[in-house]
Amino acid sequence: LQIGDRVLISGVKPGVLRYLGNVHFAEGEWCGIELDEPEGKHNGEVEGKKYFQCSEDHRGIFAPSFKVV
Repeated sequence: LQIGDRVLISGVKPGVLRYLGNVHFAEGEWCGIELDEPEGKHNGEVEGKKYFQCSEDHRGIFAPSFKVV
């Protein structure tokens, strides 16, 4: 996986990989994804920490890297 790749979360939600790495809210490697549709939870910011930027609110979502292809 590389930043900018088109990805699927759990095989159903398409988007673009915007962040890959550690996060402050969970262990392990996480993917920050800008979804194609406004079905996310944020705009790339979680609890005041900015990980990536989305074009619109509610398009950002994080998923463990093992759930992203």
